[in-house]
Amino acid sequence: MFYPTNTFNKLKSIGSLKIEFRELTNGFCVFTTLRIPAHYPIYQAKDTLIFQNQTYQTVQVDEQTHLLDFVFANMNHSCNPSTFIDCGSLTIFAERDLEPGDELTFFYPSTEWRMERPFKCRCGASGCIGNVKGAAKVLSSSLNRYRLNRHIERLRNTIITREKTATYAKVLNS
Repeated sequence: MFYPTNTFNKLKSIGSLKIEFRELTNGFCVFTTLRIPAHYPIYQAKDTLIFQNQTYQTVQVDEQTHLLDFVFANMNHSCNPSTFIDCGSLTIFAERDLEPGDELTFFYPSTEWRMERPFKCRCGASGCIGNVKGAAKVLSSSLNRYRLNRHIERLRNTIITREKTATYAKVLNS
């Protein structure tokens, strides 16, 4: 793990909210300690490191920039996410009403075009995408079920435009 475990308190205050980091067999996870209403801002990243290259702990915030934030880096993926990370404001919002002890998860393809370390999803959610490889590798019909960040939408639209142009060129040449 990028951060040594002795560099933080397991219970972290974020404004009036508190989140808890729990060490499980697969690493640290993030949980809420309070009831949080849907769409409420939970956390805003402030002390981040910026990278041009992706790592398995960074979050892609635009087409070419990745950032490392301790809270983001410890959130797990879910195909039924409890939160959404808005890359424009670097803020985590509750996707639904959350209760104390709920894990804070997000849909990784909502921020990542391609994954540094693809993996098999084990979330068990209805409609699970199976393999998490980034938005570039998820069917449009599946991506349409999720909130996506603007840079993912832009990259997606670029691909769709290229496909339509190629199809149109084939029709003209036949």
